[in-house]
Amino acid sequence: MSSSINPRFAPATRLLWHSGVLGALELIKEAGFGASEVWAQHLWESNATPEEVRAKADNLGLQLSLHAPSYDLNPLSSNPEIRAISRHQVLASLETAARMGAGMVVVHPGHLSSTTDDEHVYWERLHDFVGDLDSRAGMLGVRVGIEGMEKKKLQFVTNLESLTRLAEMLEAMEHVGITLDIAHAGTLGEPLEYLSQTPRIIHSHLSDSSPGKTHALLGEGDLGLKKLVPKLLAQFEGLIAIEGRLAADEPRALKVARDFLKHY
Repeated sequence: MSSSINPRFAPATRLLWHSGVLGALELIKEAGFGASEVWAQHLWESNATPEEVRAKADNLGLQLSLHAPSYDLNPLSSNPEIRAISRHQVLASLETAARMGAGMVVVHPGHLSSTTDDEHVYWERLHDFVGDLDSRAGMLGVRVGIEGMEKKKLQFVTNLESLTRLAEMLEAMEHVGITLDIAHAGTLGEPLEYLSQTPRIIHSHLSDSSPGKTHALLGEGDLGLKKLVPKLLAQFEGLIAIEGRLAADEPRALKVARDFLKHY
């Protein structure tokens, strides 16, 4: 299918979970897209190697990013063993990205272990963690985008104040920036405000949002994406990963994304 879709739009393979990673890439290309964000968990469950993903993407002409593992992990955990295995898996994903030819790795920042914890300690742990990420990313020739999270219990890298603090932390680092998740921002305030005031954005996640549904299909929420998407495209030069899975009808989620984005 020929396409006029902006090549920066990159549907996540998670949208097509039941097709496996390699099948998802084929469907994303058939829908007219020129990029995709591979989820690490999807890669594991598909039993595909990074080299197979790279070969498939090269054959299809797709640019890739990688979403690092996040399920059940917390690289800032107060439990030292959970903290260690979480950091190990996230750091290993940078090598996975390099092997599959993905230049960007999205990483969740971690969260509090308990509502009674001292948040200051977690900022110190985050500083150590992103320092390790910056060093490893430099060695492997990739970049890392720390994702701003939604308004949710135990999350603390969420609002504009915390994203600004994170950006200040990253000033001395060459290979780490911020992934702005539009739907996450929508749980905290006006996404346009986040877009205009968040420093050091190098990657983005795009989905809609409505009360009770953080990641809705594009155009099926309350965020006013028709006005926001052009500003998002102008804000930075990186990929914009498309989220908003519809588990009961995965092909529809991709079609909705294609129909919404073909005008940009």
